[in-house]
Amino acid sequence: MGKYVILFVLLAGCTTQKNLVVFSKTSGYRHDSIPNGIVALQKIGSELGYTVIPTETSSDIIDLEYDVMVFLSPTRDVLNEEEQEHLRNFVEAGGGFVGIHSATNCEYEFDWYIDTLVGAKFDFHRAIKPLDVQIVTTDHLSTSHLCNPWTRIDEWYSFDRTPEHVTVLLAIEDDDGWRPSSWCKDVEKGRSFYTGGGHTKESYSDPDFVQHIKGGIDWVSR
Repeated sequence: MGKYVILFVLLAGCTTQKNLVVFSKTSGYRHDSIPNGIVALQKIGSELGYTVIPTETSSDIIDLEYDVMVFLSPTRDVLNEEEQEHLRNFVEAGGGFVGIHSATNCEYEFDWYIDTLVGAKFDFHRAIKPLDVQIVTTDHLSTSHLCNPWTRIDEWYSFDRTPEHVTVLLAIEDDDGWRPSSWCKDVEKGRSFYTGGGHTKESYSDPDFVQHIKGGIDWVSR
């Protein structure tokens, strides 16, 4: 009996801890919802078995080991060229990337980031308002819990393009037209998920929105 206990302890000791990094460096507008987002992501990470590491130090992109990278509302130029290349290599080799809200409002000069990883660039937004969100893909891990339509209040982005080669998850329509607001895609061996919501503090205490992000994280890690 003793040898089996010892074997179990040894195997347990070999279990690799999964890490999820929450990167929220800003060089432009700074969202006051970032602390709320970090708290929500820490809870999500715990539920999914991750150690969550919040950081605003861009060199951590290189220095840390992680399985999922979350860009939580970063703005403008936040990575140097070495950090950009490391992020690209991480995703293409099988890593998971999750972009929240202004993850489309950063790294404009990094073509791979805009064109391939997040798939579109922030263009403009109007005032915060309620909208009916259309559930375009109803069987995804990030959307299967949602009622259709999903009415919520947020700051709604318009983008410089309609993202290509993606699975559109959510869409909105208002006076600025119809456009996707959340989508996902495979990137070489890795995966990318983006959601345009998350401007407001209240978003991160909304169980449906938090579950939406949790599903996105779960999806990119599979």
